[in-house]
Amino acid sequence: MGRLEEIPGTNIIRTTTDEIRLGHTWHEIDVLKGLIRLEKPKFFVEIGVHEGGLSYLLMPVVGDAKYYGVELYCNLIRPEVLDLYTHIHNKLFCMDCFDMSLWKHLVDKTPKIIYCDGGHKAQELLHFKSTCASGDIILTHDFYDGSRVVKDVPIQNISIEVTYNDIVPVEFDREHFERLDEDLFKETRIIGWKRK
Repeated sequence: MGRLEEIPGTNIIRTTTDEIRLGHTWHEIDVLKGLIRLEKPKFFVEIGVHEGGLSYLLMPVVGDAKYYGVELYCNLIRPEVLDLYTHIHNKLFCMDCFDMSLWKHLVDKTPKIIYCDGGHKAQELLHFKSTCASGDIILTHDFYDGSRVVKDVPIQNISIEVTYNDIVPVEFDREHFERLDEDLFKETRIIGWKRK
């Protein structure tokens, strides 16, 4: 197997048998780990597992919480990551994240963190905010407002998949959601809200 090419804004996890592309910076991973330790959710839901780099790094951090991954193309997920999903606390849903049958697995699970990182992050944010109960957190990756500095990512390499206009349905639903402190996500492409 050839070595993966280095791409700004991503990292490579080298396991004992493989390399897994991670669409996050190490700083963003540390921020997510810190949020999990701070909030201690009973469920962490990753929308858009892809190869599984994020799952591989976050599953050990959630402890006894359940880690749910949702991926349309589960054949992309690396074998080491698939093995982690066989643990009793973890569950992999190989399905379209917009399939309404997924809701029954999320709606009554609380407190949870939902991390929108699939191929349609803006729509995922809007779709999954309705599954949030009081105390739940919803986050999205690849947010850029035009002025953020992202640690270890040159401005020309910032992937803009979620814009300010995309977050409006959650940002201005102030009756139900409050934005998490920006300092939590300083120098990242992550933004999030907590359900009141």
